Amino acid sequence: MNARPSPSAAWTRPFIPERLTPLRLVPAWADLRPAERLRYNQLHGLYFHEQIIYFEQAIIVPMLRAARPLVSDPSLRESLHTFQAEENTHSAAFHALLRELRPEWYTDTWRHFVRVGLVGDAVLAGLLRHPRQFPFLIWLVQLLEERTMFASRLYLAEPDAFPAAIVAAQRQHLIDEADHVQWDIALLNQLWPATPAWLRRLNVRLLDWMVGEFIAVPRRAAVRVIDALAADLPDLSVPPATLKAQLRALAAREDFRAAVFGRDAVPRTHKHASSSPDLAPFVARWLAHEHTA
Repeated sequence: MNARPSPSAAWTRPFIPERLTPLRLVPAWADLRPAERLRYNQLHGLYFHEQIIYFEQAIIVPMLRAARPLVSDPSLRESLHTFQAEENTHSAAFHALLRELRPEWYTDTWRHFVRVGLVGDAVLAGLLRHPRQFPFLIWLVQLLEERTMFASRLYLAEPDAFPAAIVAAQRQHLIDEADHVQWDIALLNQLWPATPAWLRRLNVRLLDWMVGEFIAVPRRAAVRVIDALAADLPDLSVPPATLKAQLRALAAREDFRAAVFGRDAVPRTHKHASSSPDLAPFVARWLAHEHTA
C-alpha cells in the first residue's frame, strides 16, 4: 500500500472517536484494512474540526453579533460578548491544530473539505442578520453547541487514544461550551416566544431543512473525505465509488440518525425542544430516538 508520508508522528493515532465517523456504519467498512480505517478516521477528524470552525465563524459569531442589540438583560448581553470572543479563540486554536497536522492543506486557510458556494453563503448571511425574524438559527446553534460538547466528552473519555494536541483543544472547548449552551437557552427564551406563530412554523421548516441538508446527512464534505482517502491510499481495498454510495445511503438509516443526534448526545436540546409544541415535527424527525449504534 503506497501511503502518502504523514506530516507528523500524530498520524499514528486516530483523530476522532469512532462514533463520530459515519463510514463505520456502511457494509464495506469490514472490508477495509486497518491502515485504511485509521487514515479515514484521521481525515474525517480533520473535516470534523473544519466543521466546528465553520459553525463558529459562519453561523455562531454572526448570529451573536446580530442578536446582542436585541437583548434587554445587560448581564446576558455581556455574556454574549464573552461567548463571541471565546468562539473566535476556539476557531483560532482549531485552525492552529489543523495547520500542525496537515500543513500543506491548512497553512493559509482552515477550509479543505468544507466548501459552501457563494449563493449559500449569501443566503445564510442574510438570515443571520435578522435573528428576530429567524430565531431557528439559535435552535441550530444550541443543537450544534451541545453536540460538540458531547464530542469533546468522547475525546476526554479516552485521552490517551488521540494526539495530545487534539485532546488539549477539545478539553478547553468543553470548558467554555458549558456556559454557551445556557446562554443559547436564555436567548431563545427571549426571542422564540415573541415570534408570531406563523413565523415560528416557518422557522421550524427552515431548521428541519438546514439540519437535513448540511448536518445530519453525509454528503458534500463527507464525500470529499473519501476522495482524500483515495488520494492518500490509491490502492484502497474497496472502490471509492462504493464507499461513497454506501455513505450516501446512511441518510435513510435510523441508526445513523441516532448516532448523530441521540438523546445521550443532545439531552438538553431534546428536553428544551420537546417543551415547545412548534418543534414537535423537528423533534420527531431528528431527536426522538435513543442512541443504538
